[in-house]
Amino acid sequence: MAFEVRWTDGGRDVQMTCPTLKAAEREKLRIEDELSQGRNTLWRVEKRTVAQVVEACIAADAARLKPRSTEGARSIAKKHLQPAFGQRRIGTLRARDVERWIAKVSATHAPGTVRTFYNVLNKAMKYAIRHEWLVVNPCTGVALPKDNSEIVEKRHFLTPVQVETLAGHLSQKEEWFGLLIRMAAYTGLRAGELAALRVRDIDMLHGEVQVRRTVRRAKGGEWVFTAPKSKKSERNVPLVGFLRAELTEWLAAHPAGDDPDAPLWPGSRNTGKGGAVDWSRTFDINNFCKRYFRPAVRSGVAGLPTALRFHDLRHTYASIMAAVGGEVTVYDISKWMGHSSISVTEKVYIHLFRQDNTGKMSAIDAFLGGAGQRLGSGGTVTALRGAVDGS
Repeated sequence: MAFEVRWTDGGRDVQMTCPTLKAAEREKLRIEDELSQGRNTLWRVEKRTVAQVVEACIAADAARLKPRSTEGARSIAKKHLQPAFGQRRIGTLRARDVERWIAKVSATHAPGTVRTFYNVLNKAMKYAIRHEWLVVNPCTGVALPKDNSEIVEKRHFLTPVQVETLAGHLSQKEEWFGLLIRMAAYTGLRAGELAALRVRDIDMLHGEVQVRRTVRRAKGGEWVFTAPKSKKSERNVPLVGFLRAELTEWLAAHPAGDDPDAPLWPGSRNTGKGGAVDWSRTFDINNFCKRYFRPAVRSGVAGLPTALRFHDLRHTYASIMAAVGGEVTVYDISKWMGHSSISVTEKVYIHLFRQDNTGKMSAIDAFLGGAGQRLGSGGTVTALRGAVDGS
């Protein structure tokens, strides 16, 4: 035998089934209490599952997010949320369930990755609350692992000599590979930004490379060109003299150098012998890394770190710019690298910006040895509160 609880909320007749009389009476009291406080009670009969709500939230955001972000959220939902509690009704999800899930995924994933998983679920629960499918967010207040990704990631910084060694080695495969490596190390562009460059993006008049888009290959295999990572990622990066000269030669020999929309780099056509240059195809930088870059560094070319990644050339740019010092400030580096703020630059590369305080200390020494002593002997220095009693 089952028992029904019936009530009206906002003009809507609602009913729920309980297995026992005691359970029905308990739910009746809770519903009456919620109604007396003007709270929504419809969530109690909400049949949507966690999986359905997550998908609804992702679909609602798709129009304003980059395709890659939408694909990433769906991948997280499929691999990590659905197996955990995808078929559960959202009203049955509790904080303890989320906590157990966080503990489980934390055992096999980095803190930053766990937070990314959590954010997808938390966003979906907030979406459910806005649509009155849920009253309390089970993600609220759940403790998350500390994000120490800046410690986990191992960065490699090359010297200019090492950059040239790598460029020289790869230019033996294709001469323009050397230019590609120098561009990465001396402009700090992200891989997708570098691959998406067009002829128009090289501004020889002002000696800059203009970063206006990025490229990636979608799951279906097609190439997707989008705006860079963030608004500040759209930037102009100044070119060092030797790189400017090399790009001048490259553009002079470019078969479509007069076409502003022509790709800066050629793609390749698979011939079974490593691929032939094909300017009608998009340059696949991931394929370049797989077939040329990684084999080169893993072979231990001239003592290069065998774990070197292409992204480490961006780190190398930061280290070289920081080493220049003088007029090149952390603000300049942050702007040229397209970071969202200076704090991001300082967080990632704080160890590169150690100041030489010799001059400042010399000034303090001079003060203490001269004017400072006179102030002390003249009795015009007022003792700090607590100095007498040693506090």
